[in-house]
Amino acid sequence: MRTLYIGVLLFVSISCLRFRVENLKEEILFRIPLGATNETFEGVVVNQVLTNVPLTIPTSSNISALADNKQSVIKLFDRNGRLDATIGNPDFKSVAGIPHYPFRFGGIGIVAMNEDGDLVVQNRISSKGMELPPGQENLYKTYSGAFSTQGTTVLPSFLVQITQKGVVKFMLGASGKNSEPFRYIESIMPGEGDKLFVYHRIAEEMRLSYFEEGELKGNLKESALDVFNTSDAKEYDITLDKLIPHPEGDYVLGSFSYDSKKDKRFKFRRIYRFQFDSKNSELLKEIQDPSEILFSIRNNGEFYIWETEDGGNSVRLQVHDKEGNHINNKRIPFSSPRGQWRETYTDAFDTIYSVRIRSGALEVYRWI
Repeated sequence: MRTLYIGVLLFVSISCLRFRVENLKEEILFRIPLGATNETFEGVVVNQVLTNVPLTIPTSSNISALADNKQSVIKLFDRNGRLDATIGNPDFKSVAGIPHYPFRFGGIGIVAMNEDGDLVVQNRISSKGMELPPGQENLYKTYSGAFSTQGTTVLPSFLVQITQKGVVKFMLGASGKNSEPFRYIESIMPGEGDKLFVYHRIAEEMRLSYFEEGELKGNLKESALDVFNTSDAKEYDITLDKLIPHPEGDYVLGSFSYDSKKDKRFKFRRIYRFQFDSKNSELLKEIQDPSEILFSIRNNGEFYIWETEDGGNSVRLQVHDKEGNHINNKRIPFSSPRGQWRETYTDAFDTIYSVRIRSGALEVYRWI
């Protein structure tokens, strides 16, 4: 009996340790004023809602970058919300005492920032002469941050790696430097050092391409993944949710949803591990709750599963080790009102950020 009692205590202790929840605290990093002047970020309000705010705001230790497609410039702000420099439109009327570095963007899409503080900018090719389907908005003429990831029109673009002083390092296409353009880009993820990952679409299939110093090192093609060729494909409709790379480029985690072919209902989600240029997969996790979503990978190989709590007022990040075991939890408690908070995202260095709109400003927070 004593042995059993000790065993029960040990099991309870391990369970409590395994499923404890660490409440993270918000720390404001940047507060960028909204306004209609060249030294602020011009917010566009539709039905009392800001419509042109980027989903993510790339940051370095002291600088954040915001793309303004209305004026075709990228504005760099310091920690105090003061304009530090502008990059882009040669005809932009610069602010006195603030450096402006001219570069003619065709149309600014996603903007990211790498470890050295260089900007990686999606530079859309001019839409002149391009016919759009009836009723579809010309995305080239929308304001900053208003690009859609659900559009059907091909948006050819190149990536420009440019320093904060406007020095262009290289132009990147789908196959590397100075190659053919990307047709559609869903996300840009700078990794460690000169590594860059681009999640994009070619010929109606998603692809994760891995670049280093502008050279293509490998990719994963949706059509080549063995997940779609197993016996499960007879019973389920299998959909790729997303592919997320490890920041060092060692491997990729892929999330897939399984819907019954009989009733078209969600049955489960699986997370697999892949190597670049290999179609073979390794199953790590099966999830029954459709609201639990693969969120990010940490440098140490742990990964987060996003789980919404309290009607959306908080998020529990389930921490899983590299083998898929649930080992811990972190909670992000959004302060009221919840509607002020926008996107939550991570970078290659395990930092979790959230964007908030409050009191006439864009705020960037770090969760610690």
